[in-house]
Amino acid sequence: MGPEYDDKFLQETLARALAEEDSYCVPKGIIRFDYGNTHGWWVRVKRDNTPFRQLFSDGNGSIADSLNKAILYRHELLSSFPMTIKVAHSRSLPLEPEKRIFRVEEKGKKQPYIAWEAKWYDENYAIKHAHFSVKKFGEDEAKALALAAARKNHNRRPKLTKIPDNYFTHECKKILRADLAVAATINSRKSSTAGKQPSEIISTDPFAFEGERYLVLHRSIERDRKIRTAKLTDFIQKHGSLFCELCSFRFSDTYPFLKKDIIEVHHMVPLSTLTKVTETKLTDLMLLCSNCHFAIHQGDAEENLLIAMECFAESKKKTA
Repeated sequence: MGPEYDDKFLQETLARALAEEDSYCVPKGIIRFDYGNTHGWWVRVKRDNTPFRQLFSDGNGSIADSLNKAILYRHELLSSFPMTIKVAHSRSLPLEPEKRIFRVEEKGKKQPYIAWEAKWYDENYAIKHAHFSVKKFGEDEAKALALAAARKNHNRRPKLTKIPDNYFTHECKKILRADLAVAATINSRKSSTAGKQPSEIISTDPFAFEGERYLVLHRSIERDRKIRTAKLTDFIQKHGSLFCELCSFRFSDTYPFLKKDIIEVHHMVPLSTLTKVTETKLTDLMLLCSNCHFAIHQGDAEENLLIAMECFAESKKKTA
């Protein structure tokens, strides 16, 4: 049985989140999102191997209201989708008998004790072991006996353990209300491309960072890049120009000779988790410059994006 996400757990989470006058206590799985004209709380929860993503915008309400909605959504996910997958622990004894024998050497009063040791799981997964002395059997025979013991006795079924549910905790990250009040009112600046039509700004030959394998999936999911064009058009209508949502870099400002602007579209939900029937929303996409996009994809793109967002947020606070 997994942890019980009942009404008491929810009420305690809400009480902790909104109790303090000077800060919010944000539970695990929720982060703040203040980029461009978009302000809200981003819920990122993983149940078993399935990621769930939802942005709760401040909209016409308050920061506290959107946080309350995000916590309710998070609780719905946690209570509806318990952790069920079991995996072999990284420290479990391997199945291969060759990897469960070891040459050991211990200090003795007169001479060292040297032996070959075999380890195995019994039927209840208790670790058993046996030693075969090199002095008694000789090096090769002691090793052979240890290997035979490892082969004969080991429980062939791997020991499985449940993936820990890291959300069943009241650990939280405190964010000052005063800082959020300022961040929630800051929108990106306009550039010299403001007032132009989207068709005058959007590049007709955009980058495809993901490479050939991802590009095919990208086009299949987005139906010939219609969703990409919709994202760029929507962004331009809101901000007047294209710029990186992480570092705010504008190609058009730095390179005035460009006839059409340049930007790359990043999937915040990895393409490898999508299918042809997956509905891609504009909020699932993020505009990044080539430098940020390349950096994000060096490893776990989802985790790297979160770290980068926090770094740029801290940098903005220091320069404000």
